[in-house]
This record gives sequence, C-alpha cells and structure tokens, in this order.
Amino acid sequence: MKSVSRLSPKDRPWLKEKVYAPNRRRTVELVQKSVDSLANDQKRISLSALASRSKEIDPDGRGVSETAILNNEEARAYYEQHRSWKAGARSRPPALKPIGATVAAVIKRDRDAARVRYRYLKSTKGELVARLLAVENAHAVLQERWLELNEEILSWRLRAERAESQLRRREA
Repeated sequence: MKSVSRLSPKDRPWLKEKVYAPNRRRTVELVQKSVDSLANDQKRISLSALASRSKEIDPDGRGVSETAILNNEEARAYYEQHRSWKAGARSRPPALKPIGATVAAVIKRDRDAARVRYRYLKSTKGELVARLLAVENAHAVLQERWLELNEEILSWRLRAERAESQLRRREA
C-alpha cells in the first residue's frame, strides 16, 4: 500500500513557489485577457463568459474555471471591477400586515376557488405565512368556542332530562 503524505502546503514552501504561484499568475493573466477581449467585442462580462473565452484564448485550451476566478483574489478583483452586472442596493421587503388583519371577516363557501388560488400564487411567502398563522389562530378560537358551546348544550340537555324525569315522578 502507498503511504499518502499528510503535509500541508505550509510544510512545503517550494510547492507554493513552483506550483501555486505560477497557476495563480496564469489565472490572473487569462482573466485579464478574457475581460479585455470581451470588452473589445462589446459582450457581457460574466463568470461563464470569462470561463468560455479563456478556453479560446489559452494556448493549451484549458482556460480558467469560474471557481478559479472566484478563489484567486487578484483575478476576482479584476473581474468584479469590469463585470457587466453591478450589485445594487438591496431593497427591504415590505412590512408585513398585522396578523389579525389578514383574514377576511366572512369567507363565503361558494367563492371562486380558481380566483382565490391565483391571488394566493401572487402573494409573497411572508404574506402567505402571515395569513396561515391568522387562519390557524382563528381556527383555534372557533374550536375553543365550539367546545364551550357544546359543553353548554350538554349541560342544558342534562338539566332538561333531569327536569323531565322529575316531572314524570310527580305525575306518576
């Protein structure tokens, strides 16, 4: 069996000088040439465009991968400086409505299900979660009220049965 060396690149400085440094320089050079070539052709400068153009420019035909561009600090900085896409300011999502306000007071049983479905599909995930929580809360309240009413009905029924049995005893 072969033994595999577990030495890190820190333990082998010669590896950094002879292998890693030339690869990093090659990546930077190919990225710079690819960016310049795409800019001259007035094409979009993106990671995928750089990777494919670098294969065309590279004499070996290997090119540079998107990951190599992103992991090489100098190449990445050059790409980000010249890329077509610019990061904009992220907009904040709209504030969610209060949970109680998201459930309609009356939901008709014969409503148009297709229209309701379409409206839900247009809603954001946050709006759907808020609505679901509101519906669950309303359901819990209604279930509690239903249990209370059934308990009250049962107590009245038991009272009525006792009263009927007392009336029967008096009549008999």
